[in-house]
Amino acid sequence: MKTEKGVIIVAYKNPRNPRFVILNRKKNWEGWELPKGHLEKDDYRETVRLELKEEAGINEVHIREIEELDFTAEWSFEDGGKEIKREYKAFIVQLSENTFIDVNSNPHDEHEQGFFFRKEDAKSLLTHKNNIEVLEKAVSKIE
Repeated sequence: MKTEKGVIIVAYKNPRNPRFVILNRKKNWEGWELPKGHLEKDDYRETVRLELKEEAGINEVHIREIEELDFTAEWSFEDGGKEIKREYKAFIVQLSENTFIDVNSNPHDEHEQGFFFRKEDAKSLLTHKNNIEVLEKAVSKIE
């Protein structure tokens, strides 16, 4: 079984009344998810920056803090008859208040739209349980 490493990101703004980045995926499957992506150059923090830029159009100047969440989301799937396991380290990213989301700059055209949602709305939209679990763990650290 092939194992792929990566990051899954709980990005938010407005710490007193947090709003979380949730993306509406259209490539390979349809649904709502947290920003995530494959590990680049064995550097998790750099991958967080790259994925926020690629998937949500969030520039590094809007990142206030990156914190590793002591959690790794794991799941498996089949691709072309081969089983693939993914191990994605979770990160919390605080963004500046004036951050906006622009999925149009995504080079892989993965997402149709993205928004900042309150915790309850984000949880109700997220398609996969592991995304909800990551969000809940991050929220417990933020609050």
